[in-house]
Amino acid sequence: MSRPRTVFLLAGLRLADLLLANLPARAAYALADLGGALTHRMAGDRRSLVRTNLDRALRAAGRPLGDRKLDRLVRQAYIERARYYLEIIRSPGYRLDRVDRIVAFDDIHGLRAAMARGPLVLVGSHFGNGEPGAMLTASWGVRPVIPVEEIEPPELFRFILDRRIGGHAEVVPVTRSQRIMIRTLRAGGLVGIVADRDLVGNGLPVDLFGHPTTVPGGPAALALLTGAAVWVACCVRLGPDRFRAWATPIPYEPSADRDADIAALTRRITDQIASDILRAPAQWWGAFQPIWPDLSPIPA
Repeated sequence: MSRPRTVFLLAGLRLADLLLANLPARAAYALADLGGALTHRMAGDRRSLVRTNLDRALRAAGRPLGDRKLDRLVRQAYIERARYYLEIIRSPGYRLDRVDRIVAFDDIHGLRAAMARGPLVLVGSHFGNGEPGAMLTASWGVRPVIPVEEIEPPELFRFILDRRIGGHAEVVPVTRSQRIMIRTLRAGGLVGIVADRDLVGNGLPVDLFGHPTTVPGGPAALALLTGAAVWVACCVRLGPDRFRAWATPIPYEPSADRDADIAALTRRITDQIASDILRAPAQWWGAFQPIWPDLSPIPA
């Protein structure tokens, strides 16, 4: 990105930050909804990709939609994605001592007990908004380590990084996260990983909604290396600045075949992610990216 475009982009983001972070919730979400609807109208090929991905997921679950209902779902997906970006801007304003008022967590005691027993890998996906849920764990006195993909330009990456999890997590670039994650888990800490997209191209083969793709094996490998528990976590929005979170334990038993163990645990993690997505498919913003090799890719 050229320097003038970078300056223009950052100026726009700072203006949006100033405006949207301080607006009443309903007004801010109304603007996000408008932006999402306009983006949907102008999306072209990207809209076709989202439609195809959502259609495949619902058909695999035995819940196919007619054309009109599917079109409405795609439009709602664009609105939900815009709400997610709004919430990134608003998340520094979510007070840690009041975050339990905006996030309802199913079986909160089960997850807290698992965290108290020892190291834990909390696996997320490009679904809903994990930020408020992660802030809730931070309110329990746990500072999670979260690796994130680096994006260009660096100024944009820092802008987003400063707002992730309201500043209550150790957010590290994925390229230098491995040692930090291992050290954290061996010390009994919490690592949160979004692990439903194979960004590097060296992922493990799995079936997602009945069709082959690849996903990162990192969460399973970390768990097996450190003995950490594995839970798959989700957080979906219910309304303006209101969320519902849940987490599901993924049991595993190490054997003498570490590679087979990693593959098996990765498949179980992926199956749980797929099950969670079906609870609110419009909030699956992973559908905006190519997922399955047998579908024609559309550039991001």
